[in-house]
Amino acid sequence: MKYMLLLFDERTASDLTPAEGAAWLAFREGAGKDAIEIAGQALEPALTATVVTVRDGKRLTTDGPFVETKEQLGGFFVFDCDGFDAALDIAARAPAALTGHVEVRAVHEVD
Repeated sequence: MKYMLLLFDERTASDLTPAEGAAWLAFREGAGKDAIEIAGQALEPALTATVVTVRDGKRLTTDGPFVETKEQLGGFFVFDCDGFDAALDIAARAPAALTGHVEVRAVHEVD
């Protein structure tokens, strides 16, 4: 089953020290022993986001993040795991779990 890990933290990938970057590489290598990584990317800072809504058939855009919070969605991974507990184990090893939080969601797959 596929699970998405959403990484929330106050800092972004560009804020990482070399040691923190190495910790992320080690995380990916370790997770790859327990699951298949389908995708994973860091995101640009939330301040670069644009929110799109459609009201009365008109597209409206708002610059910046939709929610005001110290933490921001900084990246994601999708892993094909043996189950929810395996996904939780991988999430607990993510460096973001030490300073922010990691949200785990099953991927809804349509046949």
